[in-house]
Amino acid sequence: MASYILRRFIGALVVLFGISVITFIIAYAAPGDPARLIVGAKAPQTVVDAVRHNLGLDQPLPIQYIHYIGRLLHGDLGFSYHNNLPVAELIGQRIGNTVQLALASWIVEVILGLPLGIFGALYHRRTADYILSFLTLVGMSMPVFWFGMWLIQNVAYGLGILPLGGVGGISHLILPAITLGVTNMAFYQRLVKSSMVDVMSQDYIRTARANGVPAHRVVTRHALKNGLIPAVTYAGMDIAQLCGGVVLTETVFNYQGVGQLAWQSIENLDFPVIMATVLIAAVFVVVMNFIVDIVYSLIDPRISLS
Repeated sequence: MASYILRRFIGALVVLFGISVITFIIAYAAPGDPARLIVGAKAPQTVVDAVRHNLGLDQPLPIQYIHYIGRLLHGDLGFSYHNNLPVAELIGQRIGNTVQLALASWIVEVILGLPLGIFGALYHRRTADYILSFLTLVGMSMPVFWFGMWLIQNVAYGLGILPLGGVGGISHLILPAITLGVTNMAFYQRLVKSSMVDVMSQDYIRTARANGVPAHRVVTRHALKNGLIPAVTYAGMDIAQLCGGVVLTETVFNYQGVGQLAWQSIENLDFPVIMATVLIAAVFVVVMNFIVDIVYSLIDPRISLS
């Protein structure tokens, strides 16, 4: 176990290093001048050059990257050109909101997706299964921003029972969580269904049925445990994506999270914030991949960490 964790840790560092290089190069190659953004469009060129020098933007690209990595190792994510605040402070103000939304959305996905997946497997190739497959296809194809605006128009504004957007109590989480949960639960449903259909055709399931094991125990004690492995994989990546910030949903609902911050930074060419949000999303993905591998071994002891 210790050697496996060490290997994965080294691999994670390599991945994060590669992502930092790519995002740094992309930010450097993007059009626009951060120094001009800071001082304004009407500032004289001498002022712009002075700001560029103070920020180190006039140095060679490799030197800039070395300084960037050095700051990261000390926990310094940089300074926001647009907000005039440390990037770590900006993200710290919003990361909690994004995590709350991510967990709420994931709960909606699981509550809807897992039972519907089991239902589709039990009624495979029957009328109920065809209807459910059509509905899940609609859910997978439905644009997130369209569904979010539809909920705002018809539920928040039309019925007046929930806030139009923003951050607050649980009521502010409901519509964004439903938006993400309904559009993403279709993937859980299809994964669980296809996996369960495959497992239900295995010899040990037929043996359990022949021995008179009740149908509900065959599903819950034998089929479901092995059928959940693909769903666990998707769950890990899904949680990582949600915690990294869901740009469209947070923007539609004016939800002050990391996703909305990333979008605003792209609009304002705020490169330090853009690079920081990408790195945070990458960290979530790497960590969740590691957790998924551990959960694999707990679900199915036949899977070896070696």
